[in-house]
Amino acid sequence: MGKVTIAFLVLSTTVLLITFGKGMNILHGSGDVASHLTWSMATLITALVANFMAMVHAAQSDRVIRRLRALLAAHGEAGEQAF
Repeated sequence: MGKVTIAFLVLSTTVLLITFGKGMNILHGSGDVASHLTWSMATLITALVANFMAMVHAAQSDRVIRRLRALLAAHGEAGEQAF
């Protein structure tokens, strides 16, 4: 799951840099506004998807950590009772 999150982060950053370049071209008078708006929308969508994937990944990690702590606590109590 971490690889997917990193891939979306890289994609989002790449699209952001393309959008920035198109915006700079518009400021210098040689850019297409519609193209810039399209890339801006793509930047927003990829950033939202990357953030969503990161939240899903964090929630899954938190769930795994809680299960592991519960197992360790159960085994810890059983191990203490054996001694």
